[in-house]
Amino acid sequence: MDDHSETIIAKIKDNNKIEVVRDIFFDCNNCALCCKINEIPVTEKDITRILELGFELDQFLKELSPVLIRSHQKKDSFIKAYILKKKPFVKECVFLDENEKCKIHKYKPLSCCIYPFAVRNDDEGLLVIVHPKSVCTSIDMAVNKKKSNTRKIVEFLLSLEFLE
Repeated sequence: MDDHSETIIAKIKDNNKIEVVRDIFFDCNNCALCCKINEIPVTEKDITRILELGFELDQFLKELSPVLIRSHQKKDSFIKAYILKKKPFVKECVFLDENEKCKIHKYKPLSCCIYPFAVRNDDEGLLVIVHPKSVCTSIDMAVNKKKSNTRKIVEFLLSLEFLE
């Protein structure tokens, strides 16, 4: 497998039927690499939750101008998002503390909840995609069905509000 390509691990049909395409094992090792190297998109719902914690927009948003990111709900559609600010010099998420723990973990953005996975709309339903292993060291792509937790991952994603 090319470590720089995305891999479809499951398909979700209209009736939320899960079809496992690729057996993987994922268990976050809390290395915080994703908080250090990724641009983290946040939705308006994410922003509202963070504001309710007492933060001001200029403390956590890179810019007040939105970017467009692909929507999972409709093919070829986009949603408005904003990018979280990075700390100066170290270029890691502003919410990552000195112990490499998230200051807002309980209220973290949706993109952080689903990482290292993405959900994309397809003609057949939703596709669950895993980002390249080179970005997340907690993914094991060489597992058998017995060790796989692909179905459990997809069930968790289905439980999130954004898929409703």
